[in-house]
Amino acid sequence: MTGKRSGSSELFMNKKKKKPTKKKSGGAVGKGFGATAPIASLSSPSPLSMFPYAGSIRPGIQTPQKVVLDSSIAMPDYALDGKPKKKGQILPWIIEVKTPPEIERMRASGRLAREVLDLAGRAVRPGVTTDEIDNIVHGATIKAGAYPSPLNYHNFPKSCCTSLNEVICHGIPDDRELQEGDIINIDITVYLNGYHGDCSEMFYVGENPDDKTKLLLQTTYDSWVSAMKFVRPGNDYNGIGGIIEDHITKFGFSTVRQFCGHGIGSVFHTTPNIHHYRNNENSGKMDVGHTFTIEPMICEGSAKSITWPDDWTATTIDGKRSAQFEHTLLITPDGVEALTGKIETSKLQFWEQDSEVHKGFWLGTSKAAKEREAEINRKVLEG
Repeated sequence: MTGKRSGSSELFMNKKKKKPTKKKSGGAVGKGFGATAPIASLSSPSPLSMFPYAGSIRPGIQTPQKVVLDSSIAMPDYALDGKPKKKGQILPWIIEVKTPPEIERMRASGRLAREVLDLAGRAVRPGVTTDEIDNIVHGATIKAGAYPSPLNYHNFPKSCCTSLNEVICHGIPDDRELQEGDIINIDITVYLNGYHGDCSEMFYVGENPDDKTKLLLQTTYDSWVSAMKFVRPGNDYNGIGGIIEDHITKFGFSTVRQFCGHGIGSVFHTTPNIHHYRNNENSGKMDVGHTFTIEPMICEGSAKSITWPDDWTATTIDGKRSAQFEHTLLITPDGVEALTGKIETSKLQFWEQDSEVHKGFWLGTSKAAKEREAEINRKVLEG
């Protein structure tokens, strides 16, 4: 789940904080998944709405917000009231180094986030609603003994983000049905044993995307992998953005500046701030034990964004499409490892097959990551 930048370096959560609206109560949801919480729904806008929506996507109707009632599930400190209490580092160049036990917990949360994302991705097809995808995410996360991190984070009403076409990030699942030719980013974060794992992926709805769609998705993916390959101990975090910007501008695309990647661990969003454009920010140096996300948002037209009245959904200002990928990464002594990297049952997408930057699944540059990657890619290709 993307962070939002403020000023020159400070990272704060993806939205302006606001007082929660009064909500109505509802009845029970799925068995074992909790019950409905107060409704935070937004009905379709009237034709008289004066908000300058861009593109064709409009807010739909949301089902009631869920709450987690299973007392055996460890919940983040914002789960009940929407207000995170635990704070990360204040200075942008001060970055937490995870201990070996913390890293193992991060591995577990990252693996689960990947499993849930793959499950959600398999549901993508014409006619499925984004709310149905959210139900899959919520149910699978709870069944695994984890908490869906977006749920009630600063009052976000759902368990994942679903961002279609011109939506850059933070799309709220609702009753809109996916249509042939849509592109959708599904953003998953799970909270397991006190640590968050965060990842997102693009999916094409239907078959046979056109060349324009292929170029956007391929370019976004290749810029992302190129940036992740730069990660190793001793490098400057501010070097990531230039790699992304240099790659995507060759194809006439732009990179969003308002939102950024972020450090992650027991705190959802913390240092370092990962800017996906060329910059001179003092975001610190990479070191062994750092965990963070890289998640570029690449646009066909303008990278400027507008935020809907729901105070979450961010779209391109010109209505043109945007694409994004995200991994939670761990810096190791010999490189980097994708903690949310793909597994044996993951789908091989066309941009992974056709990439000129890296063929097949990318799991990292460390020796251990490369060995696991080779084994998984072999199994996937044989299957």
